[in-house]
Order: sequence, then structure tokens, then C-alpha cells
Amino acid sequence: MLPDVQYAMQQSAQALATAEQQVSTGLRVNQLFDDPAASANMVTSLATSANVDQYTSNVTSVLSQMQTADSAVSSIVTSLNTAVTIGTEGATGTVSAANSAALATQVEGLLTNIIGVANTSFQGAFLFGGTASSTAPFVAASETYTSANGSAASPLATTTALKTGSVTTISDATTGETMTFKAAAGNTIATLQGAIASAVSAGTLSAGTTATINAAGQLSISTNSSTEGLVVSSNDAALGSMTASSGTEVANAYAYVGNSSVNKVQVGDSLSVATNLPGSNLLTSGSNVIGALNSLITALKSGTSAEIGTATSAITTALNAVGNQRIPLDGTLSQLESQESYLSQETVTLKTAQSSLVGINLATAATNLSAAETTNSAVLAAAAKAMPNTLFDYLK
Repeated sequence: MLPDVQYAMQQSAQALATAEQQVSTGLRVNQLFDDPAASANMVTSLATSANVDQYTSNVTSVLSQMQTADSAVSSIVTSLNTAVTIGTEGATGTVSAANSAALATQVEGLLTNIIGVANTSFQGAFLFGGTASSTAPFVAASETYTSANGSAASPLATTTALKTGSVTTISDATTGETMTFKAAAGNTIATLQGAIASAVSAGTLSAGTTATINAAGQLSISTNSSTEGLVVSSNDAALGSMTASSGTEVANAYAYVGNSSVNKVQVGDSLSVATNLPGSNLLTSGSNVIGALNSLITALKSGTSAEIGTATSAITTALNAVGNQRIPLDGTLSQLESQESYLSQETVTLKTAQSSLVGINLATAATNLSAAETTNSAVLAAAAKAMPNTLFDYLK
């Protein structure tokens, strides 16, 4: 009889402890053995919740970023519309030379504003530089860049070997294109000169762009024009860094130094979205916004009404192109907002399912605890009568 009594006491104590834990935690399943099947389903559900939480975090971050980008593009559209209005006014033929010059100054201000907007950053990352998001994508251009290495006493030469794997890039503000030269084994400055000549022939670089050894013994890459600008960079040890030569800055000329790549982020099990718009697509490729604005500035300063009209038409074309670039951006925003709503509902659904799996109603838990306390008291009372007095005394 004694083993039966002891077993009943153990079971009663365990039932009481479980009831107390359910009341304190609000959970029906606190250990795996409470309900193995529910526990297994809970593990799967929690893993799904972790994914949903990550997707939600991604959506929140990307949504803010894309809203900032959309606002920036909207600002560019507004500036271009203003430029069209100014150009239309200037093309009437009734504007005085002084007023036309003032209009040109206004367009210069619009261009400066557009470049500032195109260099917008979000949480330290530039939005329109492609995957090159750590530096401003649009840089003021100059006629000439010179290498840090080389001197009159120890000049560079066309036979100077370049470091294998080094990269030299030349971004042209006029063409809106970038030439990238990666040195192979055995390449020299003469090889780079040949690559530049080929890029000129292909139209990537403006006509007249050359690379020569200047009187100071440095490599000089130049457009040989006061109206065309470049931005040059190199990590070649033989050349050293390339720096814009003082006094060769080209007014209103900016080159794109980002890339055309697009970042993507996962916002669902089978859904990812682009998180940036390359500035080359926005301002330089196709209908060159920067080039069109520069043409209008030049026409307003010294051109005829017909030339101003032509430049204004070019800006209208560029404006339409920017508008087309905004369409997928707005589509992404709509997609993100929809996904945000879906993930929010999914979070609620998962929490409800998890509560059903392992949770317990507090009223039910309180009833269970009361019943367990009553049962435990009855078991102890029965044990006190059935077991020896010494044990009874111990229990008392």
C-alpha cells in the first residue's frame, strides 16, 4: 500500500507544480514533455516568426530609403519643369540680353540643386551611386587630372610599367560615360594611352581627350577643352592618385563616378526588391539631364532663340526620361507598402497560432490550480490516515 500512496503524492505534487507554473507563465506547454507534438510545431512556428521579423525589419528600412529616393526624384522633376519654363521664356525672342543672362544663372542654380539632390544619402549610404554607395556619385569635373607620381627629375615614361590588376577610371561629364582600364601583366602607360584613344573613337570619352607626360614628368589626362570635363581616379602604384589640376575646373560640369549595379534586399520568402536607382540611369545615360541643362545655359548666354528652343526641347525629353525612371521606383514603393501590411497580418496570425499551441486561458489556469490544490490536499489527508504516525507527524 505504501508505494501506491507515495506515487499518488508524487503525481499530486507534480500536477500542483504544473498548475502553478501555468498560472505564472500563461503557458500550457513549458517543457518539451508537456506536449511533444505542440512543442515540435512551436519550434517550426518560431522559426517562421523569426523570418517574418527579419523581413519586416528589411521592409521598414528599405521603405524609408525608397521614400527618400522618391522624394529626391520628385525634386529633380520639379527643377526640370522649372528649367523648361525658363527655356520657353528665353526662346520667345523678346528677352533682353541682360534678362537672358539672368535666366541662365537661374538654370545654373537648378543644375547645382539637381546635383545636390542626386548626391542624397540615407543613413550614410548614397542613394544614386549604384552599389558604390560610400562616396558621392556626382563629382565636379575638370579639364585636366595629373598623377601624384612623376617629377622633372624622375619623369614617368610611356614605357613605365603599370601594376597588374590596378584600375584607372575616366568619367566624362560631356558624354556621361565612364572608361575603366584594368592593367594586365606587361601593360605600360603606353597601353593606357591606347585604351584612352580607343575610348575616344568609341565615343565613350570626348574627342580630344589624351594622356601625355607633362613637363613636370607626370601623367596628364586632359580633355584639351575648356567646356568639357573629366573625373579621373587610379589605384596604380606607378601613377599614384590622380588629382584635378588647379584652375582647370569646368563650370557646371559634373561626372558620374558610381556604377550601374542595383542592390537588392529580401523582403519575403520569394520576394526581393531593388533598393537603389543608379544615377547614370537618372541623369547621364540616354537623355543626358546634365548635358541638356548645360546646353540651355550656353544657349541662354550666347545663343539664338532657335538654339534656346532646341535646348529646351532636350530638357523636356530628359524630363520625360526621368519620369520613366520614377515609374519602377513608385512600383517598388507600392510593393513594399503591400508587403508591410501582409507581414503585419502574418505576425498577428503566427502569434495567435502560437498562443493556441502552447498558451492557456488564465481563467482556465486558475480553475486548474484550484482543482490541483484541492486534489493535493485530499491526497495528503488520505496519506496521513493510511501511513504510519511517524510519517504523518513528518507531513504535519
